[in-house]
Parts: sequence; structure tokens; C-alpha cells
Amino acid sequence: MHEALAGHAAAARRHPPQDRRLSGAPTAMALNGAYLIGHGAVAGFRRLVDALAGRHPEIRLELTGPWPPYSFADERPAGPALTVREPAC
Repeated sequence: MHEALAGHAAAARRHPPQDRRLSGAPTAMALNGAYLIGHGAVAGFRRLVDALAGRHPEIRLELTGPWPPYSFADERPAGPALTVREPAC
């Protein structure tokens, strides 16, 4: 499913599944994915999720969002941090 969803996204990330105690779901989470979707592609992405849900009724698919795009930020800075120096007097 992740590959199908990622194919319709500008960017995609897989996150560790949430513990059922946090999600409140009665069953274990199999996929915790984040997909960056452009405004013009939202309807098509929703149709894809609905189609996948129809093909796999044994799996509960839940689509939430929109969310801030923090999932797609780099975890580490590209270079060393810049040092700010006070002007010499």
C-alpha cells in the first residue's frame, strides 16, 4: 500500500507504527505513512485510498490531515550551525 500511495505523492515517509495505547485502535497498526500531496492532487489521492480500502476490506485505512509538512523536514542540518557574533566596538 505504501508504494501505491507514495506513487501519487510529491514525497512520502514511513514512520514507526503507533502503539495501540496511543492510537486507541483495537488492532495493531501495520503502516504509519505520511504523504505530501499538492492541492490539485488531493481528490485523486482520496480516490486511491478509497480504492485500496475496497480491495482490502480486512485492513482499516484511515486518512487524516491536512497536517503541517514537518514529516518531510530533514532531521539533521545540512551543515554546521552558523555562529552569530557581536559587532566589534
